[in-house]
Amino acid sequence: MRKQKRLVSSIALVVCGFAASGAFAQTAVSKLSADAPVSNVSADVYGQLNYGLLFGDTGDGSEHFIVDNDNSGSRIGAKLKGDLNDTDLVVGAHVELEYQQNASNKVTLEERSISGEFNERQLNLFVSGGFGTLSLGQGDGAANGNIERDLSGTKVISYTNPGLVGGGLEFLDDATETRVRLGAATSDQDFESRYSRVRYDLPALGVLEPSISQGIKDGDDVSEIGVRFSGQFAGKISGALGYSIKDSGGQTGDVETLGGSLSWLHDSGINVTGAYSTSSDEDDANPDSDFYLAKLGYIIGKHAFDIHYAEAEDRVQRGDSAESVGVGYVFTPIKWFEAYAGYNNHSLERQGADFDDVDTVLVGGRLKF
Repeated sequence: MRKQKRLVSSIALVVCGFAASGAFAQTAVSKLSADAPVSNVSADVYGQLNYGLLFGDTGDGSEHFIVDNDNSGSRIGAKLKGDLNDTDLVVGAHVELEYQQNASNKVTLEERSISGEFNERQLNLFVSGGFGTLSLGQGDGAANGNIERDLSGTKVISYTNPGLVGGGLEFLDDATETRVRLGAATSDQDFESRYSRVRYDLPALGVLEPSISQGIKDGDDVSEIGVRFSGQFAGKISGALGYSIKDSGGQTGDVETLGGSLSWLHDSGINVTGAYSTSSDEDDANPDSDFYLAKLGYIIGKHAFDIHYAEAEDRVQRGDSAESVGVGYVFTPIKWFEAYAGYNNHSLERQGADFDDVDTVLVGGRLKF
C-alpha cells in the first residue's frame, strides 16, 4: 500500500509538473538570466507515450498483452542550458525519466500485468565549448547506440535489438521441457548503455564525432570509446563504431564488446542498414557471442516499410543460433505521432534440441510532446 501511495504521488507530481511546465520554464529561465551570469537560457521539456497491443505465440500457447513498447519506452525529460557570460562556454543539465507499465520485453504468459516505476535515463550536468562537451552523471556511455544507427524510419517497430519486443516469452523444447527466454537468446549487445560516468565528446574531426567515457555500472568499472559519422552520398549515410570494457572481476574478468552499424538512405527512399557486434570475457566456460543484422527498407511520403533479418550466436550456450526475421510498417501523419505494425518470427537452433518458434505481432502508436 505504501508503494502504491508513493507511486500515485509521483504520477500526480509529474502530471502537475507538465501542466505547468510552460509557465514554470519561462519563470525559471527569466529568473536565472536575471540572477546569474548566464544568458540565452533555454528550457526544453519533452516526453512521449508509446503503447501497443502485442500478440505472442509460443510452444506454451498464445496470448495478447497491452504493452509499453520498449523499442522506445514512455518517458519524460527536460534540458536546460545557457551561455556563460564573458566566456565561450555553454552550461546545462539533462534529466530524463522512463516510466513503463507492462514493458514489452518483460511480459510473459504468466505475468501479463507489470506495475510501472520511474527509472532514471539521464541525470547529468554538462559544459561545452570549443574543446567539445564534458558531461558528468547518469547518462549514455561513449559508445551507446553505435550498434543502432538506422535511417529506415521504422526503428519504433523494427529496432536493432530483437529482444525488446516479446523478450519475456520463451522458446520451448517439448521433449525435454527446456525453456529459453527470447531476451536471453538474442541481443544486439549495444555496449553498456547508461550509467554513472564522466564523458568527453571531442570536437568534430571532419565528419567524425569521437567520444570517450569512464564510469561505474553495477559496481563495476566501465570504459568506452566511440565514433559516429554522417554525410551525404546520393542521399544520407550514418554510421558508428564502438568499443567497451567492463571490469566484472572474478572468473568473468573483463567483458569486452566491439561493433558498429551503417545505414544508407537513398534519395529514392530505398534504404539499407547493417550492424555487427561481438562480446567476450575471460571465462572459458562462457562462449564469445556475436550479433548480425541486415535490413532493407523503403520510405515514401509519410509511409516507411522494412524487412529485416538478425542472428545472435552463442548467447546462452556454445552453438546456439537465434534468428529473427520480420517486417515493419510506420505511418507518420504528423511530426509528433506515429502509428506502427510489425511481425517477427524468432527461432532457436541448438544441437540435440528442437525448440518451438516464438512469433510476435505488435500494433501501436507513439505520441511525442
